[in-house]
Amino acid sequence: MSSVATQPLLVEHGRPAADASATVPRIAVAIPTLNGGARLLELLDAVHSQDLNGGDLEVLIADSESDDASIAEALRRFPKLRLFTVERRRFNHGLVRSAMVEAARAERVALFSQDAVPVGSRYLSNLAAVLEDERVAGVYARQVPRPGADPLVRATLEHWTPSPGEGAGREPLHRALPGGTPLASLPPRERMRLARFDNVGSMVRAEVVARLPFPARPFGEDLAWGASVLAAGLRLAYLPTACVEHHHDPLISETFRRNRLAHFQARDEFGLHAVPDLPHLARALVAGLPADLENGTIWALRGLPRRGAALLGQWAGARDALRVATDSSPRDSASTA
Repeated sequence: MSSVATQPLLVEHGRPAADASATVPRIAVAIPTLNGGARLLELLDAVHSQDLNGGDLEVLIADSESDDASIAEALRRFPKLRLFTVERRRFNHGLVRSAMVEAARAERVALFSQDAVPVGSRYLSNLAAVLEDERVAGVYARQVPRPGADPLVRATLEHWTPSPGEGAGREPLHRALPGGTPLASLPPRERMRLARFDNVGSMVRAEVVARLPFPARPFGEDLAWGASVLAAGLRLAYLPTACVEHHHDPLISETFRRNRLAHFQARDEFGLHAVPDLPHLARALVAGLPADLENGTIWALRGLPRRGAALLGQWAGARDALRVATDSSPRDSASTA
């Protein structure tokens, strides 16, 4: 066995000696980081401004060798942060998040992307309230774009994490398997719909993650975890009234890469083959034009290459998964291409 395999994934720095009399925090916040910059500091400000009804808060950071000074500034502003480091070459979305949940002292652990900032002072309390229902393993929040996002980005986020709708209450939307129905027996799209979970802004039960860890994935550990939770007879919840401000600028290369990774997983784990061939890709590109035109001609023109990159990534990702299945290669070898 290699020495790397025997080393802990996370190494904690500067943790004070354990105090048996210390109050167990009501909520923990876990944030994987890499050169988080000013946005990470905004997130930490928002987290430390939360109203927890008098409960204590614990904040953990797992940093992948940042070199932008953001971690030093975070520790200067918030000296009680628990800082862990992970070698950049060993970072894995699922393994790092599972290790952070295990290290947390609270039973309810909120997970954030480093550039997702919670909206409002009751964000954490509102998610924690959903987990009062012991059937719910985890709950996730709605993503709203930062100021200046274009109409196409807004439409994409609305599709992924929809708004509550007119007259909707503040109740979470629960998802569970129909009684006695195995997840694998459902159509691929329905399996993915039910398993949807989003660690951009979420909260999970630590005891569930201890039994059902986030699996090792370079992408999509949250969706894979959602499937395992449903298969275990538990529920997932979506709380659209809890929001995190987050979006990525739509670079063509990044759009292709993310869709390729996502649709490798969709085909490999759920059997979904959304874009089976290039003629299908072309038809889907044309079929999307009416929706693009609703935002105006200029946005339709800008959206065409973006949607083309997304569809090409979907085709390439499924092709990668099929090749891996045919070659009997390790699961994630194609998804890092």
